[in-house]
Amino acid sequence: MKVDTIKGSSYVMTCTKACTVSAIFNSGETSMLILEAEKKGQYGFAAPTDAVEVSDEDALITQVFKTAVPRLPGQNGIRQGENAELKNLTAESGTFAGAVNANGGINIPLTVGAATDTSAVNRLYAAGLSAVTDAFSVRCYPLLADCSSSNGTVFKTDKEPNSLYFNVPPNSSFTVKCGLVTNARPMHNYSSIRGWVAPLRLPSVSAKFTARFGQMKTVARMGRDRDAFTLVPDQAAGGYRIGEIIDITFDHVRDADAGGYRIRVREIYYSNAEQKWKMKTTQALAPETSSNNGYPVCVYAVVYEQYQDGGYDTEDRGALWLLHGGNSSRGCVKIATVKGVHCFESIYPFSGYYLDMENTNSWALAGAFLPATMHLHCNNVNPAYYGFSSMESNIIVSEAVEDFVDPEAEEETTEETITEE
Repeated sequence: MKVDTIKGSSYVMTCTKACTVSAIFNSGETSMLILEAEKKGQYGFAAPTDAVEVSDEDALITQVFKTAVPRLPGQNGIRQGENAELKNLTAESGTFAGAVNANGGINIPLTVGAATDTSAVNRLYAAGLSAVTDAFSVRCYPLLADCSSSNGTVFKTDKEPNSLYFNVPPNSSFTVKCGLVTNARPMHNYSSIRGWVAPLRLPSVSAKFTARFGQMKTVARMGRDRDAFTLVPDQAAGGYRIGEIIDITFDHVRDADAGGYRIRVREIYYSNAEQKWKMKTTQALAPETSSNNGYPVCVYAVVYEQYQDGGYDTEDRGALWLLHGGNSSRGCVKIATVKGVHCFESIYPFSGYYLDMENTNSWALAGAFLPATMHLHCNNVNPAYYGFSSMESNIIVSEAVEDFVDPEAEEETTEETITEE
């Protein structure tokens, strides 16, 4: 049977048996298969033309007006079962009669029925979204008074405004603390911060980036090797435990057998359900081959974003990305998914980070630059998360979760706490 449709609109087909849906072109002279249902049930499709042909005469076609919930996946219709559940969405190849919107229609919701569907208009929509996203970001900068090093590194502030450079001592291992000015101070005890972008310059040495995001009390240990923990939870302290510690370890020597550079991410957080500290370890592999984009020298920013407030115990609501320079064809790589933090109770949710380096070279230069924090958008949604997701190349290899055990719990350490106001 022929069913009239609105071009670009979404529909759900309820069929009583296996059937097909085909888009009709040229007043019925030609058609293209857009959906093949193997058995009875409900299936979703988008109409690319003004009419479709359904092989099941008893099928019911219903237009869908409600938009998808952010991060709710769906593909090839609705899975069979007592509770309707959308299948997993992945971008698949296809042939279309008209122009496809920006990025293949993925993650950038353009208005249905726009005056034209040309790529130029789609780019304007995307540019507008990026401008709005940027309006919700707050800039901060390195604060020299809150910077320190395990070996007395000399900081240089005369290179550029709002930046901090330091020489990496040759044949040494050390830690640099990059403190940031707290101009991302929240109002009325609620921060609403959903993530951050930390631009940096790393030399071609083994390095580790460590940061605390959200509200929790931590202990800082500087001058350890890169497998040690620079920040650990202060397990004896009370107060909120609604933040997490992230450390990212980079191997600067390419693993020829694996075909790339190995990256390890460790995420430490508190599980209220289990009443214990947990650690998620993620292994990633950057498949780079050119000497112009070696690790970590090609990394020019570490990005943490979560799409909504993380609450106390949640599923993974955030992600970590690296932005590349050099000759890499992958400008944005996803290296881990993260639990996410409860944002509303964070007083200074992102106040700085640590860089651990093992330098076997004779000389190197590193730097920290103007970072930014991202606040919530309308309806408690962070659009920056979806922006980075639309550009990412996922290079995650494996994930594992275990109880966190502090290997230096019995030692005397220096405490770094976040003051509650």
